[in-house]
Amino acid sequence: MHIDNNHYPTLAKISDLYPQLTKGQKQLADYILKNPSEVVNKSITDLISHTSLKSEASVVKFYRLLGFDGFKSFKIKLAQELVGRTFYHSESDITLDDEPTEIKKKVFLGAMSSLSKNADIAAEECMDAQKLLSAANRIIILGHGASASICQYAFFRLTELGLNCVCNPDAHMNAAILTHPRPGDVILCVSQSGETADLYKQIEMAYQRRIPAILITGAPGSSIARLSQVILSTVSEERNILTDALNSRVSQFCLIDALFSMISIANANEMLPRLQDTRNTFKKYKL
Repeated sequence: MHIDNNHYPTLAKISDLYPQLTKGQKQLADYILKNPSEVVNKSITDLISHTSLKSEASVVKFYRLLGFDGFKSFKIKLAQELVGRTFYHSESDITLDDEPTEIKKKVFLGAMSSLSKNADIAAEECMDAQKLLSAANRIIILGHGASASICQYAFFRLTELGLNCVCNPDAHMNAAILTHPRPGDVILCVSQSGETADLYKQIEMAYQRRIPAILITGAPGSSIARLSQVILSTVSEERNILTDALNSRVSQFCLIDALFSMISIANANEMLPRLQDTRNTFKKYKL
């Protein structure tokens, strides 16, 4: 896939092309996405030193894949975007001059764009995740910070189906749980960056104890992803200080609902009566 749209933000191009990149190109993409302001001052040789790429030709192929004829033009475009006045680099940019009503509209448009980009991704991986979760004797749900809200939602939805779930925000308590694994344990981890230190230690413990992990993330090449059995990767533009959490999490919330529905349908005879019982219980709490 070759992109030559000059109005398409460079970092967004890299994010969208990420699933198609080679291992070495993904390392290069990860470095650029995490350190864009440093990249504009580096040479091709400097970039190679941060990856397993063997030659300058590999970097040339990478920036041409993004639609650039030269490394200099790539860096100039990236620098221009970094010093621009927009917070949200998309067709619905939030700018410093926007009125409140326009900001609200653009936040919704950004969320809609995120959902559209993620509607068709990770289909096969979702099936793998559904099978693991359906067969689990216990589901250990892990996530911190903004990802914790996704974890709580996953806990609620899966518990509605009568599945045995554990969801605790305390890293030490999770470490204690993982120290004493049970047969049939499965981990559902949410980490947008895939580099949270506490989560990495917990997933490493699980990996050493052969507990399969399902990871929902925006960084399929991350440290946590390398220890996970199933990776559910979502695409988002994590550069807006105002809406970065929304645009990644809105798709992840939908991903949880997709897994919930897939589990329900795949095990309909067992799950649908459980769900109905749960809903009947909820009715008792209505005024």
